[in-house]
Amino acid sequence: MRWLHDFGLGVRLAVGGGRTSWSRVVLGTIGIGLATTVLLLFASVGHMLGNANARIAARTPSTVPIAGKHPTQLFYDDMSFHGVSINGNYLHGTAPDSPVPPGLSTLPGPNEVAVSPALADLLRTQPNLRPRFPQKIVGTIGDAGLRGPAELMFYAGTDPLPDTGPGLSAPQRVYAFGAPSGSRLDDPTLLVVAILGGVAVLIPILIFVSVSSRIAGAQRDRRLAALRLVGSSDRQVRRVAAAESLVGAAAGLAVGALAFLGLRQLAPQFDLLGWSTFVTDVVPSASLVVVIVLLVPALAVGTVLFALRRVIIEPLGVVRESRPIRRQLWWRLGLIVVGIGLLLVAKPFAQQFSDAWITLIVVGASSLLIGVPAILPWLIERVVDRVHGGAPSWQLAIRRLQLDSGTPARVVSGIAVVLASAVSLQLMLLATSGQNYQPPANGWVTVDTTPAAADRVAADLAKVPAAKQVGMVQLVSALDADGDRHTIAVASCTAIEGILDVHGCRDGDGYVGTYAKGSNYAKAGQVWSLVNAHGPSTPVATYRVPGDLTPATQRISPLGDVVLTPAAAASLTLPTDRDVQAWVLTDPTQAGATDQIATGLGDLTWQVFIGLSGADQLSGNQQAYATIRNALLTASLFTLLLAGVSMLVLALEQIRERRRPLAMLAAAGVPRSTLARSLLWQTAVPVALAVVVAVGIGIGIAGLVIRMVDLPLRVDWPTIGVFAAAAVALVFAVTALTLPALRGATRLAAMRTE
Repeated sequence: MRWLHDFGLGVRLAVGGGRTSWSRVVLGTIGIGLATTVLLLFASVGHMLGNANARIAARTPSTVPIAGKHPTQLFYDDMSFHGVSINGNYLHGTAPDSPVPPGLSTLPGPNEVAVSPALADLLRTQPNLRPRFPQKIVGTIGDAGLRGPAELMFYAGTDPLPDTGPGLSAPQRVYAFGAPSGSRLDDPTLLVVAILGGVAVLIPILIFVSVSSRIAGAQRDRRLAALRLVGSSDRQVRRVAAAESLVGAAAGLAVGALAFLGLRQLAPQFDLLGWSTFVTDVVPSASLVVVIVLLVPALAVGTVLFALRRVIIEPLGVVRESRPIRRQLWWRLGLIVVGIGLLLVAKPFAQQFSDAWITLIVVGASSLLIGVPAILPWLIERVVDRVHGGAPSWQLAIRRLQLDSGTPARVVSGIAVVLASAVSLQLMLLATSGQNYQPPANGWVTVDTTPAAADRVAADLAKVPAAKQVGMVQLVSALDADGDRHTIAVASCTAIEGILDVHGCRDGDGYVGTYAKGSNYAKAGQVWSLVNAHGPSTPVATYRVPGDLTPATQRISPLGDVVLTPAAAASLTLPTDRDVQAWVLTDPTQAGATDQIATGLGDLTWQVFIGLSGADQLSGNQQAYATIRNALLTASLFTLLLAGVSMLVLALEQIRERRRPLAMLAAAGVPRSTLARSLLWQTAVPVALAVVVAVGIGIGIAGLVIRMVDLPLRVDWPTIGVFAAAAVALVFAVTALTLPALRGATRLAAMRTE
């Protein structure tokens, strides 16, 4: 019963202690509510990705024959418009019972197309896109067939498709929709980056909850001293303090839940990096909700009790203003040592890319990130102890930091963790960018097509203003004696000189590609079998690699292992099933050259496939790289803003708590501008130290992880400078926002007391 009485007293003090108590509860509620909203959003990520993957799996075609089932012919033909990807599918039902993809009630007929709602809106607002869809729009794709509400997708009906298509693609015979699809990244480095990004975002949020729970700590301690004066024991006042913190935590949970429900309704309006979600997808995991409901109050209460561990609350006052006990370094440094040790131990497992390797990486890097907020209070304490003299504003700030370095350290810890994680993740992504992203090659756009449509493609491209030069290339597949596949390209001298940057080409010449070390792609005297590009590799003819081919640079690889002029290939019997590629040199003065080419070839629909020298169509890892890079930059910016809010809340609370000393300083003649600069230095010094620690830890994490996969570490100082500048700008913004509160605190009326 005494426990209930103490908790009840704490609740009454929290909600009925006057304006001061209410302001403390409101500030704490806002801080914890904001953190709760973010935690609930993170708890919903698994459900959002799971539902999106389930819908993607449900529309994945299965080519396994089913007895008695007539298949649907399907041909993928994705495109891009102004850099935005549009997922395309051409369909032809071979019978009335042919399978229909989810989101459609029936298959569209020839010259008919069904589009997603987002694509329908885009077609209405972008008339330049409409020529790519000469078909009649007969409906929209339902939610069951879309990854998200903002996905751009279409299903177009067509006449019976041939067995071959442009490029490496060929129509599929689909007997059902719903084949499982894997979602794990092939590149484990990207998986580690994604996991570390989530950890790095969550740590500042938990720090934010801790900081919000300690608002107005000095005033709370004075009230507890008054309780001791009327006979309460030390344990009782701690139970009262715990109850007070629970009020703010409970109110914050409620406010956070309401904010989450409101933001949830806006989910379809957000299109983040091409990913969007339905309202029904934004559902937090039940187990994680339980964790959040228990974790937030436990963290709030634990923070308050931890803060009181060295505070002596007596009937006559609170012993808090004395010089604090010097902080210990060993356990703080131990976190960093453990993190480095785990990352070093993980090196032998790097080649296996196992779950154990990923676990060691994540735990080790997380330990280093947690070491940032752990070591900052010790570092700030040691630095400010050795600072003496300076301008009055500087001395006021340093003296305040000497009396209490823990509070500023806790505030900037969120910024430090964000910076450390952003630096490490950016450097890791930069190291993998050479594998996962290649820039376009000198303005060349490739158009894959079929031999039947090659002449029409050349004629249509001649009408495109952005096309300066067009070179038609025949691509023939070949197999050597070991079964390895090669490509023989047949092109005119004009195309060869333009694409391969060679000179002096004459009809009858041939070229062979070379590796970086100088060896050729093909060896003279080898006998290759010319085969069909698609379907069974049935030999059509043979080709003996001559010894008089001119070695070319490695740039020959976009065309083939061997490149022949028409006269050199005159004696070859080219397979009917071969690939044709139009290489288009675009005019750099023309805006949207790729879109112009796609619009000019719009009537050919599935018979052309347009790419930017092969680099526009990114692989799964390349798409994941771009998505993870942009998502982490967005999350880092958001978390940096969250840390700024935390800094602002605590700065305002400190001004309110110190209004009497500030008013006395102003009354004694200290200019208000001096007090403002002291607040600036009081925030800037911890932030500057935090930036130094964060950059060092971030580079260390990136270096230890990258060395495991034998990639070079490239330090991107301009990007690091941008992150550091953002932190500095945040300091100035917070200081500017506190000036109105400082002006009110330095009035003479603030000196009054009861």
